[in-house]
Amino acid sequence: MLSLEAPLVAVLFQMMLMHVHRVAFTPMLHVGLGLCCWVVYVLDRTLDTFEARTEEGLDVRHAFYFRHRRLLLGVVIPSACAALLWLAFFVIPEGVLWQAAGLALLVALYLASFSAQGSRAWRDLLIMGAGLGAVLLISRLPASHGFRFVLSTMVLLIMVLSLLHQLDIRLGHFLPKEMNAALLFALGCTTSTRFFAMPDNLLQPVVECLLLALLFACNLRGIASRERGSWNRGDYFLLMVTTAFVCFSAAMGDEGRLGHSLLKTAHVAQAALLLLVGVQVMGRRLSKEAHHVLSDLALIAPLPLAWA
Repeated sequence: MLSLEAPLVAVLFQMMLMHVHRVAFTPMLHVGLGLCCWVVYVLDRTLDTFEARTEEGLDVRHAFYFRHRRLLLGVVIPSACAALLWLAFFVIPEGVLWQAAGLALLVALYLASFSAQGSRAWRDLLIMGAGLGAVLLISRLPASHGFRFVLSTMVLLIMVLSLLHQLDIRLGHFLPKEMNAALLFALGCTTSTRFFAMPDNLLQPVVECLLLALLFACNLRGIASRERGSWNRGDYFLLMVTTAFVCFSAAMGDEGRLGHSLLKTAHVAQAALLLLVGVQVMGRRLSKEAHHVLSDLALIAPLPLAWA
């Protein structure tokens, strides 16, 4: 109900990546990641309730956020965001901060596309915030003034068209919600280690992020399939693609082509994928709540393999 499982998974995976890459950074980065992840999940579920006028038809979690959304939007989320701003300006290294700021823009567009559809005002506010953030980021790019001016003008134009209700941004036309959420989640988990590890080969962090994104997508799609009561072709296809990519990552890590740190991450992903399949097989015997909890436990249970 309090959406604490996602921040826990994010922080534990960040700790695992920190170990396999042999980097160390302030524990406050774990606090920042967990708090940021929690804010996004709470905001996501709260905005989902804007389409409902009563609690009827809502599941237990969304009913909870429906009852308390004024408190959450008026007090809890602003307080958490204030804490995140303090971490951003006084604790988090500048390099991590700029990566996190870029990711925050994508999260804002994600929320506007999937969670704020029941409230046009919230949707426009999120897109406007993402646009203003994009302009600020563009102003810091190591590029010519003319190039930055053109990019800023394009962003402002998109914002104006959106506010005039002439543009409808729907990320779901390209990727389903679970895939978008999984990719953003993986980017968040890998942000700090991507900055501190500074890999020579750009392909390594890309493969590592995609590996985790596919694993998280299997988790989210598995939960969604249990809620609707059946699997579809897309679920089986995602499982096959993830299995193939995990095997590919393990082979590359074993040969040392993309760094041996990838091998341990791939081993964790292999074990987690097997556990997710096991939970899915038992899905009909479990309640939706138990299935959700076990699906999240399947992700974090194999993490000790990284220390083996």
